[in-house]
Amino acid sequence: WLHMFTTLWKVDFDSAAWITVSKAYQVEDLLKQIIRGFQKSDLKGELRVDIIDMEKRSLVEIIRDYLHGKSYVLVLDDVWGVDIWFKIRDAFPTNSTSRFIITSRIHEVALLANGNCIIELKPLEAHHSWELFCKEAFWKNENKMCPLELNNLAQRFVDKCNGLPLAL
Repeated sequence: WLHMFTTLWKVDFDSAAWITVSKAYQVEDLLKQIIRGFQKSDLKGELRVDIIDMEKRSLVEIIRDYLHGKSYVLVLDDVWGVDIWFKIRDAFPTNSTSRFIITSRIHEVALLANGNCIIELKPLEAHHSWELFCKEAFWKNENKMCPLELNNLAQRFVDKCNGLPLAL
């Protein structure tokens, strides 16, 4: 996803950032991550600032000023709580052409979006889970197959993951 994102955003947006949100985050650290994310897509060098010792208010101003009048996309990946949006939303101008993509395993977080914008992913079917596991776990094997002596253990592991690709 990340590779596709970094390639495609340039087609429709002036700027973009992909941020993986930790379960235990500090608002200031998250805002700094967002600035660093937008710095990576800042082709004109407009966002060259030292943010190490900045507090929330200054970080919010930097983001607002940079994004004002721009079209942008921000991905907040693996969000664990609804409070995060309410703590950072002031950083984003409302008069911009923008898109926010929020991924989460928590249904209440998905409800932050408009109802027709929620995409609920279903767990993988058992055979797809097994294929993904083998491809990732045995990537060095030429055939990407599980060795017979590990089959029972590997199958129990895959079963415990309940079809969740992140767990596999």
